[in-house]
Amino acid sequence: MRRTALFLCTIIFIISGSNSAFAEQILTLDDCLEYGLRNNPVLKAAEFRVDSATQNIKSFRADFLPSVSSSYSVSTIASDNSKVPIETDYLDQDARNFSVRLSQVLYAGSRVYNAFAKAKTEEQIYLANKELARLELVYNIEITFFRLMKTKQDVGAAIDTVKRLKEGVKSANAFLQKQLVPYVDVLQAKVDLADAEQQMSMAKNNVNRIRVALFSLMNMPLSEETSFTGGTDYYSSKYQTTYEACSKKALKNRPDLDSLKNQIVMYKKEASISMGTYLPVIKFDIGYYDQTRNYDEPGTATFTGTYDRDQRNRYWSAGVYATWDLFDGGRAWFTREKYNVEIKRIKELIKDAENIITTGIRKALFSLSEAEQRIGSTSDAVTAAKEYYKREDKRLKAGVGTIPALLDAQARLTRAQGNYTQALLDYQLARAELKLMMG
Repeated sequence: MRRTALFLCTIIFIISGSNSAFAEQILTLDDCLEYGLRNNPVLKAAEFRVDSATQNIKSFRADFLPSVSSSYSVSTIASDNSKVPIETDYLDQDARNFSVRLSQVLYAGSRVYNAFAKAKTEEQIYLANKELARLELVYNIEITFFRLMKTKQDVGAAIDTVKRLKEGVKSANAFLQKQLVPYVDVLQAKVDLADAEQQMSMAKNNVNRIRVALFSLMNMPLSEETSFTGGTDYYSSKYQTTYEACSKKALKNRPDLDSLKNQIVMYKKEASISMGTYLPVIKFDIGYYDQTRNYDEPGTATFTGTYDRDQRNRYWSAGVYATWDLFDGGRAWFTREKYNVEIKRIKELIKDAENIITTGIRKALFSLSEAEQRIGSTSDAVTAAKEYYKREDKRLKAGVGTIPALLDAQARLTRAQGNYTQALLDYQLARAELKLMMG
């Protein structure tokens, strides 16, 4: 009996433990990226668009193959009135026709090939658009995650600030009772405490807002059981690169540039298809035909008797046929010119995109350099501010310091901590932007 109870308790403990482990979920930045890339609806839509383009290629590939058609008909002819000296029964008949036909395009002014090549180019465009969507999703998840980590640090710093200010208020009240400080010092401490509590509340609200945005980017159900861990030190602050190296990589790898370049190729194919309408279309046809006619009455009498007019003909035919549209009012010509204008437009868009990319790289590199310098200086400032606050706290407890001096030290420490976390965040954001710009 004891063994059974022990066994049941063990099973219950394992199940409850597994349920709690399943309910609690701690995600790093890499986990967020993996989940988002797998579940984001925008990225899924881009993947389906690529799949659609792949099927479109297969449909145009069918134009290279012959087409086979078949027809069958049954008809009855019944004479109502005849003005020739012939029995109407000799006109009444049942007709059956069956045919099978194979047709192969031999030449169509390269329209078949260009349509197929255009479909392949469209697939490359959608592949590039998908890659751009992936890059932008990674960038948005990264900057949202970094901002969340920075805001969580702000909450931690705000909590510490509130604790210190509460102790400062207690000390101020204690000194006031001993008439060692004026009442205005107590009021100042209370005002600073209220302000710190407000900043803490705002920081907590920012955490909730950014969490919602991160869940949305990943397309993950919002859950209080899910937490995020990490910091604002994901990218190392010792990144060495040059503008020339970044620009060279960006102009080679950026998917939006690939998309625009493939659009030029696609419009060239469209122009060729338009001009192909001025060329003849040559087809090879081969067919088999079976025709049957059954009359109501036999044929007229002859010296040897009557003859049967019913007949069945079977034959095949083969030949090469050409058609040529000689005039269309200039439609094909102007259509080609339209696509040539589109090519000029895309070339200008490529120049604009390259300018935006290179400018973004310069900005990101400037931000990297500046943020890296601030990380060093603000780190030293935090160390100095902590020491300053400790000394002022000791001075106040020793009776040689003042409440305003302690509050000033507290304000300097809060400001130094905020500047340091902001410098870390700015560096991570600059690295994420540089990564996006380089593709």
